[in-house]
Amino acid sequence: MSPTTPGASAPTPATPAKPNKKERLPTSQLALATLGTAAAKAWLASELPALLFVSKAAFGTQAAAYAASLGTADGADDGLSPQSKRMKTLDKLITKNLGFVKGYLAEDHDEDGGEGYYAEFGIIREGKNFRLPAARTARAGALAKLVAALTAHKYDKRKFGVAVWQPIATEYAQLAKDSGEMRGTASEAVGQKNALEAPLRVALGSLVLSIKANYPDADAQRGVLRAFGFQKEVY
Repeated sequence: MSPTTPGASAPTPATPAKPNKKERLPTSQLALATLGTAAAKAWLASELPALLFVSKAAFGTQAAAYAASLGTADGADDGLSPQSKRMKTLDKLITKNLGFVKGYLAEDHDEDGGEGYYAEFGIIREGKNFRLPAARTARAGALAKLVAALTAHKYDKRKFGVAVWQPIATEYAQLAKDSGEMRGTASEAVGQKNALEAPLRVALGSLVLSIKANYPDADAQRGVLRAFGFQKEVY
């Protein structure tokens, strides 16, 4: 008997996800650490099985170690020193004032709201937000870029121009240096990135493939990936 009978209708399979050759993980170290932490938490609570080369618990430890290596984990004495308290105050001021700079760019660049110029101003995407880097050493460098870009784009005389940002940039850089957050950054970054980032990326990439294999339906797949913290770049 033929495997297919004329006139017979086969059952409709679940809609498979289309292959995406542009799959990629965050390039920013902080964004990668944020993703790793979120994925570890979601994976531990989900029914998705462990990978053969890394357990759920081991991945959680791996993600936490990488985040800690970037200084994103709260230190035991964080907020206790005058430097840390002052930097937190400046962080709030930076968040408030940055909105006005984005507004200047949006006014002058209708096509994309000015996002094409964000990198020049030190603004990056972390998670779903565009902001100056949260890691303080990187933020100090981004503030210097912001001041230079304000002048280059003729915003230096505006209300939230150089007169506002230069004092913040200068003080932030000095506070970061005084608090020890800049000491040894270059040498530590090379060793820690090589030792911790590569295996974290391998595990996250494998986790994406595991989710896609276990959830072949496109809608379900996207939902799980979002729940694990993955952005649309991997859908």
